Amino acid sequence: MLRHARFIDLLSSTARFRHDCRGNISVLFSIMAIPALALVGASIDYTRSTGMYAQAQAAADAAVLAAGAQAGATQAARQTIATSTANAYFGAGAAKLSMTVTETDVSPGLYQVTITGSMPTIVSKLMGQSRMQFSVTSRATSNGVSNTKPLEMALALDNTGSMSSNMADLKAAANTLVDTVMGSGGGAARVSIVPYVAAVNPGLTDATSVASYIDTDMSNPFNGVWQRGAWLTYGKPCGTPYWGPPSGGGGGGGSGGAGTGGTGDARDIIDILKPIRHLAMELFGVSSAHAADVTPNTIAPLTTTTWTSPQSHQTYTIPKDFQTVGKDIWGQYSTGGCDWLANPGTVSHYELFKRVKNPAGGTVSWKGCVEARLSKTEQQWVNSNWGWGLTATKDYDISEDAPTTSDKASLYVPYFAPDEPDYSPYTWGYVAPGAFVSSTQSGFHNNYLKDGGYLSATDQGSIPSTWNWKQLGQFDWSGGQYLLKYDGKTNAAIIQETPDANGYTYGPNMGCPDPILRLTNVKADVTAKINNLKYWQSGGTIISEGLAWAWRTLSPNKPFADGKPYATTGLQKVIVLMTDGVNELIDNANNASGYNSAHVSDYSSYGYLGGARLWSVNNIQTYSGFQTLMDNRLTAACTAAKNAGVIIYTVVFNHTGYLTSAQQSAAQNLLKNCASKTNYSYVATDSATLQSAFSAIAVSATSGTLRLVK
Repeated sequence: MLRHARFIDLLSSTARFRHDCRGNISVLFSIMAIPALALVGASIDYTRSTGMYAQAQAAADAAVLAAGAQAGATQAARQTIATSTANAYFGAGAAKLSMTVTETDVSPGLYQVTITGSMPTIVSKLMGQSRMQFSVTSRATSNGVSNTKPLEMALALDNTGSMSSNMADLKAAANTLVDTVMGSGGGAARVSIVPYVAAVNPGLTDATSVASYIDTDMSNPFNGVWQRGAWLTYGKPCGTPYWGPPSGGGGGGGSGGAGTGGTGDARDIIDILKPIRHLAMELFGVSSAHAADVTPNTIAPLTTTTWTSPQSHQTYTIPKDFQTVGKDIWGQYSTGGCDWLANPGTVSHYELFKRVKNPAGGTVSWKGCVEARLSKTEQQWVNSNWGWGLTATKDYDISEDAPTTSDKASLYVPYFAPDEPDYSPYTWGYVAPGAFVSSTQSGFHNNYLKDGGYLSATDQGSIPSTWNWKQLGQFDWSGGQYLLKYDGKTNAAIIQETPDANGYTYGPNMGCPDPILRLTNVKADVTAKINNLKYWQSGGTIISEGLAWAWRTLSPNKPFADGKPYATTGLQKVIVLMTDGVNELIDNANNASGYNSAHVSDYSSYGYLGGARLWSVNNIQTYSGFQTLMDNRLTAACTAAKNAGVIIYTVVFNHTGYLTSAQQSAAQNLLKNCASKTNYSYVATDSATLQSAFSAIAVSATSGTLRLVK
């Protein structure tokens, strides 16, 4: 009752104050009371809104963590989880807040939840503001890369011609991965990019690298092996080579010198007398170290000497340090009854580049591609059969071992794609050097220099009649091995070192892709490298070279030594290996009747299919045999890298119509076995699934405890 009495007294006082005639105090009080009450009301609602904002932020944090924890779910599923979590946080009060919950996948492994809504006011509504708006955002990431958990990642990306229509898809997917891995600026994550085709370009062209890591003087038995010791032409007094009766494997005669086409020419020598060629290589092989300029001079003026055959007693002129094969020195019909002029026994790819001129007369430089290093098996073979003294203790082709001058097999041989013959094997007609049009019109893929054979009365070729040798034919089978055409003065008809409109390149750097990008934490450099990737039509696909060079970019060993030591605390070394096909060599469109015919395939980091390395040393005589060899080398490379502690993810991009069902199955199994875990191997069939595969790899490779970042 006391409270009621006091309330009545208060009303009476207020009434007296309102009717007081002594002034306008009541009016003034009313005017001042309105803003005062508004301020009080705003203060009350502001305090409430601050609390509401804090609650909404906590709800967003809970929602983004709940959604992000379901990384394997669809975005729609994460949206449902986020909405349910936010509503559950407010309970029954959620209905009064008019909330909208939006879950967004900012990038793989980075999730965002935004909550917008409004709360009813209490006092401010008297002023006409019935609700107050709020908006909060929270982000969470599973990216575990940090200074205490550094990441080194190499992307080995297939840039072969079969990717011609899908390079944009590859670039988009690779950039998505890099966005996730490197974030906004890199730092603890470093990435390398390794484009590969049938060769890889490590970019070791500086003087220090050349001196330390590159075989410039034929220390490696496969350096210059395509040209080394090749038979060029026979002596004039012989008339026509005769290879014996049909039962002996030949017969008939050629009509224009060694390898001019038709039965009984140098094609038959190669096909029939393989063991003799191998013996010749043993006799001509040189296993000791050499100084610079080991390749005998082919630049005019030539120094010549005379040679009298002990078998035929005929005398010939030969360029200094070139070789000869005496008449039937290995038995009847072994040389067709003729003496032969042969290339020298030492040839250096590195030196040949200095002897090739571009169409404008400038020197062609080595772009940087290298051939595959030697396996233990290859080293053992050349030791036993060619008399080399290699250590034969390491599979250098699939290893990260540093190249050293003390172990010649560890050095890298410069890639040199030979000029190919000036004829069409479809028509046996002369084909001038130039761009490839079609197999029936243009013959071989990489015909960039005139071979030097007889063309006309005014162009009688490179062998003077006074030398007593039969002039090379107009279109010569052995033209691809003819060393004297690298004369340092004849301009090439075509040199194309970046792909033309059809993806083709020409010259000694044919099929040599752009250099790799070494490990870097500069994201702009990585994305620029990805965005400038091109497809290369020539050569084929050798996946093991891509994998091996990816590993070398992560290695603490030379030639790069960019990788941290394997024992670094928290360190992850990761390779992402992507291919759209199978290991293969490209057929050189040459209508070959045998796999050991000249230039049957495009040149590669293992040479030609019919070359000594594949045919003789590895006993590979078919395209399918080559695929099996390379599949085995890839498996061995993957195993070696994994044993060293490298994590491997693989992606097979089976775009429509490229792989047969059998090829697809084989490729998937091959790369599944290469990956560190079964679920680290992905198959993509289009742009969307390729993007998804790279995104999933990015999340997996950088995964850590899901944590709030905003």
